[in-house]
Amino acid sequence: MQNEAVLIIDHDEDDWIMIDEVWKELKLNNELVFVSTAEEAIARIQKMQSAPFIIICELNLPRINGFELRETMLHTHSKKLRSVPFIFWSTTASEEQILHAYNLSVHGFFIKDNSIHDLKETFKAIITYWTKSKMPAKSNVI
Repeated sequence: MQNEAVLIIDHDEDDWIMIDEVWKELKLNNELVFVSTAEEAIARIQKMQSAPFIIICELNLPRINGFELRETMLHTHSKKLRSVPFIFWSTTASEEQILHAYNLSVHGFFIKDNSIHDLKETFKAIITYWTKSKMPAKSNVI
């Protein structure tokens, strides 16, 4: 399994607690890095030695929303920002929002689960898929 950090971008700290609990139950070794805003996410990624394993981003962020963050990442010349699997998750989403997300080349779009059990199954599926999937080398590339 790839051992880079998983970046969670979400301003709801209750979600952080649920994700952390699920992570421990799944016995995953990847560090979880939680940030509340798109600006924090970009700053954190730029400081990392290697790119995150996966980015899971709430669609409705304060100031810069998830769509704008994804657009910024796609338009950068940084391989570290462009080659990471980027997954949206949100409490709700319209068909238009889902289509817009996939037009931005996201790698998945999930509706937030209401139970720990369902959240655990979702994260298990995401991590299993991306652990087996081949990706371009990301480490130490700016």
